[in-house]
Amino acid sequence: MTTTTAATPEAVAIAMEDALDWAVRDSLTTYVTKIARGGYTVDGGAVEREGGVFSFPLRRAVREGADWRFSFVGSVRFVAHGGLMDILIKDPEIVVGPDRGVLATHVADDPDELLAVVALAAALPEADEAGLTWSGVPTQLAPAAVDLFGTVYPAGTEMAPISIRIALDS
Repeated sequence: MTTTTAATPEAVAIAMEDALDWAVRDSLTTYVTKIARGGYTVDGGAVEREGGVFSFPLRRAVREGADWRFSFVGSVRFVAHGGLMDILIKDPEIVVGPDRGVLATHVADDPDELLAVVALAAALPEADEAGLTWSGVPTQLAPAAVDLFGTVYPAGTEMAPISIRIALDS
């Protein structure tokens, strides 16, 4: 594993295929595109993959003690009802430790502010000689994000699972 160390924290070398994959919530995508006659845009380096999964490339991975902070780039914006529904997931970050994890998004009006979107049902990703991998990690809507989703989903609502892959240099 190649790491750059400044005292603490450790920054991990990033490979091009490193990413967060998340479909947000299938019923949301269906509602926006088919019922509400809206749409979504993918921007800033994020891409849409097969099955409505959005892939956000890794910008930075930092280990601080037992915790990891993964910062990703790109955005997906769901807009419907003539702009009355406007949900932006931008430059998501995941902070995870041995017993907790959260996925947060940057808030549109304040690029320095993060909003916790979902709690992760698993802690640290599995590590092997190839890197760190999470696959199909269950998520639940965080109380702070209820308003982001227009109060349609209550706190604790199951959202789409996330997957992360981060290759580590040997």
